[in-house]
Amino acid sequence: MKLTKKRLAVSITAIAILAVSLVVALCDAFIPLDIWVHPILTFLFCIFVGFGVLCLVFGFSEKSPWYFFLSAILLGLAFVYAFCCSVPDFWWISLIAVAVIWAIFAILSFMSSGSHTEDIALNKSPDYKNYEQRKAEREQAESEKQPEPLPEIKSFKDEK
Repeated sequence: MKLTKKRLAVSITAIAILAVSLVVALCDAFIPLDIWVHPILTFLFCIFVGFGVLCLVFGFSEKSPWYFFLSAILLGLAFVYAFCCSVPDFWWISLIAVAVIWAIFAILSFMSSGSHTEDIALNKSPDYKNYEQRKAEREQAESEKQPEPLPEIKSFKDEK
């Protein structure tokens, strides 16, 4: 597998997200601020926010509903944790807010990639080729291919 610039940038970003999450969790463990519940949950919160934003960027750059879906799940879980830690008496409001966030991400997903999936479903994608088009391309490739010259066959009678 070839390491492209994009994969290298994503790998470095992922390592940076993990490093920052670990530093924040260790600071939460050794410097008790009584803001968050537990350092492991703080670590997961930082990872969810980091990778959620990374998936959101991928969703916009590649117009992929899959990345919007992942981003919605990760950022929704991070929001629930943050809201439940900051306002524990009204935890149920975070569930309503997450439902609104997921609806916004669903709308973003449909707006950015709706026409692409519709083209695929209706076979109108520029990459789609029907049977006749593929057959014509195959015949054209065969007609362009030069036949190899046949080797000369020598007879034993000619050697005398």
